[in-house]
Amino acid sequence: MTGDRETLGKATYHLDDDTLRWNPGARLDADAYARTRAAGFKWWRGSEAWVAKWTPGREDFLLEFVGEIGHEADPDDPDARITRSAGRAAAAESRSDARARAAMQGLPPGGEPVKIGHHSEGRHRRAIERSDQNMRKAVEEGRKAEYWRGRAAGAERRARQKSDPGVVRRRIEKLEAERRVVQRSLADLEARPPTPETQASWDRSAAHWRRWTEHLELRLEFERARLASLNPEPFAPATAYKKGDVVDTRRYGRCEVVRVGPKNVKVRQLTGPTKGWEWAVPPYELWPVSPEEMPTSG
Repeated sequence: MTGDRETLGKATYHLDDDTLRWNPGARLDADAYARTRAAGFKWWRGSEAWVAKWTPGREDFLLEFVGEIGHEADPDDPDARITRSAGRAAAAESRSDARARAAMQGLPPGGEPVKIGHHSEGRHRRAIERSDQNMRKAVEEGRKAEYWRGRAAGAERRARQKSDPGVVRRRIEKLEAERRVVQRSLADLEARPPTPETQASWDRSAAHWRRWTEHLELRLEFERARLASLNPEPFAPATAYKKGDVVDTRRYGRCEVVRVGPKNVKVRQLTGPTKGWEWAVPPYELWPVSPEEMPTSG
């Protein structure tokens, strides 16, 4: 859908989860549908949108259909999602209970068998059929309730992740590593000047890596701002520790510093069932132990 064709719906890029979302506003024809799937987009029925992680190619693909791609910093309201999913789970559970009660009504008491040839046979069989249908519906609604409870739990986990400074720091570290890879790829390309025959291909590759660099810079700026908004407690850098220091860690309890690296501190666990094991721990998960906290011998 290019050229002089009209735009189809609207598209947005969501910084919060690094996704492109396209709301076409109309059913796609067979060709557009196949191309959208091939580009890696998936249909989110609840949002009525095609969604995929950002890449330069996917952004270019969407620009064939829409005039521009808007930006959303944080479109999701985790509390609203939790409440909505929990409400749907409760409603489905209520319907399941109602169906289960209905399944028990209308049946002869005490499990009386069908009397073949008796005038009550038809009524009895219809009651059994209705009961069977209601029980099937009760099971179906029970599964829906379980599904929505899972969605509510997932939204709650997502909310905790967004507000956990440790999670945000790890995401920043991952983005910084990705940026280094992209910058090396661009530097390698620029170290090999193109020939007239390869100029067009060289330009495309350079534009690709530069777009990735700009994109990762944008994401790092967003995640750093989010980390700052969480007001995390200050922590000492890795270089503040030395071999032999005793520290407390979030996951492994009390440990002894074995080696200090540029990004992590290697520690040996002093307590717990995995005592003696060694772990690489980021500095923001370490707390120095003061001499007053150390156990006295004797």
